[in-house]
Parts: sequence; C-alpha cells; structure tokens
Amino acid sequence: MTKIGYIRVSSIDQNFDRQIIEMEKLQVEKIFQEKISGKNTNRPEFQKLLSYAREGDILFFDSLDRLGRDYDDIKETVLYFRNNNIEVNFLDAPFLNFNTGNNLLDKAMFDMFLSLLSYIAQNEREKIRDRQRQGIAAAKAKGIYKGRPTVYTEDSPDPQKQIIYHNIVSMLAAGDPVVHIAKKNHVSRETVYKIKRKLDLSASENDSKRLSN
Repeated sequence: MTKIGYIRVSSIDQNFDRQIIEMEKLQVEKIFQEKISGKNTNRPEFQKLLSYAREGDILFFDSLDRLGRDYDDIKETVLYFRNNNIEVNFLDAPFLNFNTGNNLLDKAMFDMFLSLLSYIAQNEREKIRDRQRQGIAAAKAKGIYKGRPTVYTEDSPDPQKQIIYHNIVSMLAAGDPVVHIAKKNHVSRETVYKIKRKLDLSASENDSKRLSN
C-alpha cells in the first residue's frame, strides 16, 4: 500500500506550497504535481499517476475538481479507481471518506455525495463562464473591451513573466519547434505564436525603415 498525492495549479504563477504541506501532514510517500489547466486533456503527471497506482493504494487530491475536467470525467475517473480497489480521498471533502463497516452502504453514500459535489463543481464553473461572457459583452457594448492583455512581454510587471518571455525569444531565435518551446516554458502554443508574430512584425517594420532610409 502506497500513499499517493496529486496536486495541480492552473497557471505558472501559482505555487504548490499549500498543497504540499497538506500532503506532508498525511505522510504521502509519492507526489505527482503539475502546472496546467484542468480543461487540458493532456495532463502528463496525472497520466503517470494512473499508471503508477496499484490495488490497495490510497490517493489524495486537494479538491474534487483536481480529479477531472467536468462531471462525467470526475465520475469516470473515480469509478476507475474504485474498480481497481484504489482508495480516493479529497482533502477539502473529508465527509466523503465513509467508514460505516458496511461496504455496500459506504459505496452507495460515496456515490451519492460524489454525484452531488461533481454537479455543484461543474455548475459553478459554468456560472463563472457565464458571468465572464456577460461582462465581456457589456464591456464590448460600451466600447471598452480590448481583450486580454499580453502577459508575457519584456516589460511585464511580473519578473517571472519577463524571464519566460526572454526564454521564448531565445528559443525561437535558435529555431526550436513551437511545441517544444511551449512545453519547456509551461505556456500554451498560442502564447508562443503571439510572441513570434510580434517579433516577425517588429523585424519586418525594421527592414522597411532601413529600406526607406
């Protein structure tokens, strides 16, 4: 039996400290961690966990939404673990850890609460997206919406983003593939493409100025 933890944050700006402390309190022996959006179907560390976990192991997740992208994904993943006799625990929902002595009753109660919590988690995400869409629509109607600002720039107020920006620029200059650059810097491919387009435009403008002179 091995105690296994999985921790995830949605962006490179966030850190694992709080979740790691909680896992250490539980004396977790193996931790898988990654900085990636829950919407992303390609979660390398989570896939490693699925391959690593064995019958009798105990898994710990910080919260329910760390387990899947939506209601169906969460239920399917929990079912996979249960079918393989792997225990699942959520640190923010200890009441899901039923132990009545009746395995059938424990399973029925767990499934009932899991379905309810999964629905609530998904419904809350959809409400947030709806509010974002409404806010954007209202801003567009007033003519004040300009879209998301570029966060990875050489003059970004965040020093870490400046470092990432310069890493991306250097790798682009070296001819590294966009996919590799994005993976190496933990950013989306679209972010790399945006920086590349901006650099190409700047180079083109400089060429035009030299020719006109």
